[in-house]
Amino acid sequence: MDLEELYDLPSWEWPEGTKEKLLELVQNAAAPLEERDTAAELLSDLDVMDDGVAEVLLKIASDPHEDLGLRTTAAVALGSALEYADVEGFEDPEEDPISEAMFEKIQQKFYELYHDLRTPMEVRRSVFEGSVRAPQDWHRDEVASAYASGDDDWRLTAVFAMRWVEGFEEEILEALNSSDPDILYQAVCAAGAWGISEAAPVLEEILNLEEIDEDLLFAAIEAVPTVMPERAPEVLGPLRQSDDPDIVDAVEEALTTAKGILSLQDDGNGAGQ
Repeated sequence: MDLEELYDLPSWEWPEGTKEKLLELVQNAAAPLEERDTAAELLSDLDVMDDGVAEVLLKIASDPHEDLGLRTTAAVALGSALEYADVEGFEDPEEDPISEAMFEKIQQKFYELYHDLRTPMEVRRSVFEGSVRAPQDWHRDEVASAYASGDDDWRLTAVFAMRWVEGFEEEILEALNSSDPDILYQAVCAAGAWGISEAAPVLEEILNLEEIDEDLLFAAIEAVPTVMPERAPEVLGPLRQSDDPDIVDAVEEALTTAKGILSLQDDGNGAGQ
């Protein structure tokens, strides 16, 4: 099983039995940690996620005897399933990646791990980053506390969480001026998630940079439709000439999204007349 090759394939094209092999690998304490870590990350894919996979990842994330890096990867890997459940609910058991009972079990365990100060800081941050993708009542105060902590790692976690927890527009705008590239990236993602129009000048500045981190570029492109949908063609137009087909595809998708947002706004305005 070539783990790197799996990254380049959609999960529905994985060879038969891949999920079972990944589960065996991630639980094999004798296997190289790098391979176990990669397996945990691959198992986050919603097409292979189920209660059994979630149980294995949760056990690893909770195990104080496991490697810290593997624990953090396992915790973060559960975030996609939590977010899906939060958005879609539990109306179709055949389509839902995890059951409602498993959703509640994960969130309860993450709550316990986060609030147990014996839990290593790296794991506390990771379970929070997984849990916050399905926002709970306790998250808002913890986001505010983490952002105000003065600790760079916790501030990064806080800005990441602001993508899902509402009410932090001022902090997101502040983070957009951060000299920390990781915080800046998360702030751009958060600004796009909430469509913060005041973020427009920063996005334009990023898109006009001659040299730019690829992840930051794609985050800025994706944020444009919600932050400034009416200006999307003007702002993103030059990138249509890029030699990178992935950039061109991202721009075209963003322009389509912006067009859809403007159409919805027009329909809403018309309905109110």
